[in-house]
Amino acid sequence: MIRQAQLGDKAICLQGRVPFRGERLTAEFVIPAARLADKPLTAVDLRRGSVVVSTLPNIQKHACLAQIVELEERGHEQLPEWRIVHVSADHEEHWREVDRFHPNVQSSGYSLCCADPASREAFVLAFGVGVEDHHRIAHGLFALQDGVFLEVEIPHDQMRSAAVRGFLERLIGETGAPSNPTPRGSPPE
Repeated sequence: MIRQAQLGDKAICLQGRVPFRGERLTAEFVIPAARLADKPLTAVDLRRGSVVVSTLPNIQKHACLAQIVELEERGHEQLPEWRIVHVSADHEEHWREVDRFHPNVQSSGYSLCCADPASREAFVLAFGVGVEDHHRIAHGLFALQDGVFLEVEIPHDQMRSAAVRGFLERLIGETGAPSNPTPRGSPPE
């Protein structure tokens, strides 16, 4: 399925269907580790526990760094039991930008550019983030619990990062997690 999104003043076509709430991740893929991970990311990893997957077209751009940093800060504060993983379209060396400017980011990073073609295609189609005729992928946020999609955010304007705050608020509403958790390091009242 092809969908349109905006990238500046031009339209781009996104490939794959947007996963719907309650849909199970059935695709199989292996995505090489790029940052703070000692093994590749597999579909099996995303079928265990609670995980937020962040997809990024180009880590060296502001919108991608903003998505990484905001998700790291808000996600760990509001949903501390959830794992966060970032999957980028670019090479692992681009993750050095995160290390250099945002060393406190502790979530693992993976690079699709180094994945085998079948794994890359399976991932982008399963998450609906492929960009037609380009190696980049779309910005997106996906919450999965035991391999079932609970929440999805793929912005129409791909010059911007995904709306982390709204995504997390919807996810908290979906899972029934407390909306105002005690910040890390603070004693409960």
